[in-house]
Amino acid sequence: MDLQTAAHPLLVVLAAALCGAFAWWSYGRTTPVVTGWRRPLLAGLRAATLFVVFLLLFEPVLRRVLERADEPVVAVLVDVSRSIAADPQAQASGAADRLRDAVAALPRDANTRYYTFSTTPEATPGRPDNLRFDGERTDIGAALERAGRDLGGRNLRAVLLLSDGRFTAGRNPVWVAARYPVPVYTALVGDSASLRDVRVTDVLTNDVAYVGAEVPVRVAIGATGFAGERASVTLSEGGRTIATTEVVLPADGGEAAVELAVTPASPGLKRWTASVSRRPGEATYRNNTQSVAVRVIDQKRRLLVLAAAPSPDLAALRAVLDADDQIEATYRTQRAPGQFYEGALPETLDRAPAAGGFDLLVLVGYPGAAADAGQAARIAAAIDAGRPALFVLTRQTDMAALARHFNGRLPAVPEVPRPGFVEAGLALTRAAASHPVLEVPGGAPAAFTQLPPLEASESRWALAPGARVLATARRGGVDTGAPLLVLRQEGGARSAALLGAASWRWRTLPADLDALAPLYPGLVDNLVRWTTTREDRRPVRVRPTRPAFGPGERVRFVGQVYDEALRPVADAEVRVTVSGPGGRAVRTMQALGSGRYALDLAPLAAGAYTFEAVAARGGARIGDDRGAFAVGALAVEFQHPGADPALMRQVALRSGGAVVPLDEVGSFHDRLRRDGRMAPRPVEVARETPLLDLPLLLGLLIAALTAEWVLRKRNGLV
Repeated sequence: MDLQTAAHPLLVVLAAALCGAFAWWSYGRTTPVVTGWRRPLLAGLRAATLFVVFLLLFEPVLRRVLERADEPVVAVLVDVSRSIAADPQAQASGAADRLRDAVAALPRDANTRYYTFSTTPEATPGRPDNLRFDGERTDIGAALERAGRDLGGRNLRAVLLLSDGRFTAGRNPVWVAARYPVPVYTALVGDSASLRDVRVTDVLTNDVAYVGAEVPVRVAIGATGFAGERASVTLSEGGRTIATTEVVLPADGGEAAVELAVTPASPGLKRWTASVSRRPGEATYRNNTQSVAVRVIDQKRRLLVLAAAPSPDLAALRAVLDADDQIEATYRTQRAPGQFYEGALPETLDRAPAAGGFDLLVLVGYPGAAADAGQAARIAAAIDAGRPALFVLTRQTDMAALARHFNGRLPAVPEVPRPGFVEAGLALTRAAASHPVLEVPGGAPAAFTQLPPLEASESRWALAPGARVLATARRGGVDTGAPLLVLRQEGGARSAALLGAASWRWRTLPADLDALAPLYPGLVDNLVRWTTTREDRRPVRVRPTRPAFGPGERVRFVGQVYDEALRPVADAEVRVTVSGPGGRAVRTMQALGSGRYALDLAPLAAGAYTFEAVAARGGARIGDDRGAFAVGALAVEFQHPGADPALMRQVALRSGGAVVPLDEVGSFHDRLRRDGRMAPRPVEVARETPLLDLPLLLGLLIAALTAEWVLRKRNGLV
């Protein structure tokens, strides 16, 4: 115990001396004079009172150091994943019962903390009758980290890990064990012998596919004990086989891969299941299948192509568009004011694509000399409403009408219209080197400079705000700076302009330029894709965290809500309606702040589900979002039947622990005591008490003042 003050100890001693000197001096000049034993007594009382007052000004703290014993703690981690449970065909049956017996043999006291784990570790009482082996994944690393985090402030002496060592999620437990603060002792659950088995180890395909486009699916097959035998691999959807092939089973530890192809016929979330045929004597059949979820999108784009007049440029562009089965083009070629060769202007011009409108307006030389002002204004209004546009200059373009009707609506319009045209090649700008519009398979962006020259207008062009020039006109080897290929993105809408006539030359190349043949179709395809790809400006965006969940897993949604200016909305009410095999359920998402929302649902039955999320604030609807997900049995826990003793051994050795036979787990605590690991840890606890908080000190101060006052009165002192 010691006394600490805010002042230096010498200053405290000096204050005590001054208080004593002052008190002795003051009682040497009293009336009447104090003599004998009374003077030192009174001076002592006054000196003590003054010193206590001074001491309190120095903020004194009484510090005491106490020592106590911190009792040892042992953490027991019990694997409750599905791979522990007995499988009807598994040779390792009985593992779950042996694990329950081992847990029952462990002590139930304050020094033992139990955790069960599969995907997420949970603290439990450690009773064997509570163990349910239904976890869809095994995350050993997370269990070790949870125990270390919970018991980090305690006298944690060791961790006992009961598992088969087959981790299927999270970090490699060997890496976690290498930096673990205490030894990890491992007890292997299950049969470590190599079991005869055939399994689907991986299914690899695109997360997003398109209607009518072939999708490759790679299926990897592993096997133990069936090397050289043949098996069939099938891909199915809803119980219907959609692709099949054969595979020669690999040697133990190897892997064989087969390629299947699927052409989706309809959009939506598709759940494809890859299966390998069963072989007699397999350890388990649960890993013979594996599913993958693919979101199929209808990528067919509806284009309205408006031409000023028949021209070679229109013919070249039409040949490219008609050859693409993902494009549905409607053509209107001007014949006379208000009239087109193919019929009247479509009524759906002003509608959104979802309501039958067009995804893209392609203006091939439009407007020309015969363009109707009312129709041109209607087309300009559609672009104002956010419809993407692609303009291709031709010799039939009326430059004055183009500037009059489409100023501010296209990336560039004539500022000073002129009727003449000159030959000009392409010169790429710095922005072109990394822009996807010029990334054509079979040719680098620089290859565009080798194409035949276009016919550039002699007009002076004015760029719209935000326009980006990818190519300029080059004449006589000199870059004139006049724009030839210009892009623009304003808000969520995009537009592009090819400001060179005679682009048909790029499609009908001479024989010595055959290597450049892919450039023109690739450029057209890229321009269509780029202009029709809209920025995600949805006010409500809700999605499940995974496209597929296991039957025992909680389904989690995350979402974001924005206002019209794309600012986060933190106080919205977001209601999610989930529809599936069990009917419909409506839940409200929890606000997490900054416009973020989350929702956890209890495990759902296997099947395909759809959801719709609607956000509102103050009774006013903000927007909605919808999608789909799947719930089905996951085979990941049965990918490799049997236990993994090598991993369990590495976990023990890297952490400084050891391997414990499962049958000897009951004596594990006795082993720790023999090794000296169960000794209490002495802990020093410092307690500080400010003297200002002590009522006793205040009582002593009052008692000293009272005693001095009584003695002064009895001696007649004034």
